[in-house]
Amino acid sequence: MLMSVQQTSDKKTAKATRDASKYWKKWHLTWNILSLVAVAAAYFENKLVASQELVNNKTYYWFLAAYFAYLLIVTVIGQFTHGRIRHYNGHFAQLNISLGVLLIVQDLLTEKFAVLEQPFFVSSAQILDQMRENAALLWASTLSSLGLWVVSFIVGTLLGVVLGLGMGRYRQFNYWAFPYLKVIGIIPAAAWMPLTMVIFPTSYMAEVFLIAFSVWFPVAFMTIGGVQGISKEYFESAKTLGFSEWQIVRKIVIPGALPSIFTGIYTAMGLSFTMLVISEMIGAKVGLGWFINWAKGTGNYTQVYAAIVIMAILFSVLFALFTKVQDYFLRWREKRN
Repeated sequence: MLMSVQQTSDKKTAKATRDASKYWKKWHLTWNILSLVAVAAAYFENKLVASQELVNNKTYYWFLAAYFAYLLIVTVIGQFTHGRIRHYNGHFAQLNISLGVLLIVQDLLTEKFAVLEQPFFVSSAQILDQMRENAALLWASTLSSLGLWVVSFIVGTLLGVVLGLGMGRYRQFNYWAFPYLKVIGIIPAAAWMPLTMVIFPTSYMAEVFLIAFSVWFPVAFMTIGGVQGISKEYFESAKTLGFSEWQIVRKIVIPGALPSIFTGIYTAMGLSFTMLVISEMIGAKVGLGWFINWAKGTGNYTQVYAAIVIMAILFSVLFALFTKVQDYFLRWREKRN
């Protein structure tokens, strides 16, 4: 019982240390109060300064109210507690201030004084209102893009990992495959676009191929380096212990290459997002890339910005989720350190 309590206490201490190291800016109540002031100032600026353009600001007000409420809650919690929320909110307080200032400046330059004129420049209020008006279509496009990306990314990642492990582990396989990898892999996925529209029977299959193609090369290349970087002593010890080839791959090759695999996946994520948008602009009938292309064709740049904002949010969430997955599989590095 005492050991269990001690282990729990040690875990909490270790977690608090990690949080303090990750969110290194110290908590200062002044910065958090200023972040609240900045968001409140953005509201009153939009409310009191006369507009040069006709804009429905109701959605923007709701956004500012929700943002202010969030900052107020975490500020109160941070003031009276010393946990993760305090570290997190203290670290990002100054960024929250900058966001409030940015909203004010952008609103003044667009909606209020029309220094940056439509249709190419729009205010945050117009973007949020457009997101509200096109919520159904944007939601369907987001789900379509997310589904397409998940399938393509899994296919490309698996292909890259399998090829990388094979080429890194087996010299004979590397001899035959690596020259083709260097030649084919460096060709941008977009260059294959004209051929894919002819080769594949549906635009969906063509999109999956293009996105998967943008993923497999960086994953495979980094996996090869990860496998080849494993010390030979591990393989010699495994043979001495009588490990089978499958046991060597499972217990030495894959764990040893895992940090490099995740590095390759991180690189591939950025490339896959780019290819997702490009591929959907060609043959898709729904999706965020299609939505941007359609909105650009109609001259509605507010819709273009709305789709870009949703993209930024979606991709940020995916990066955050992937970081959690990486932290889980590489948790041994924290224990070693």
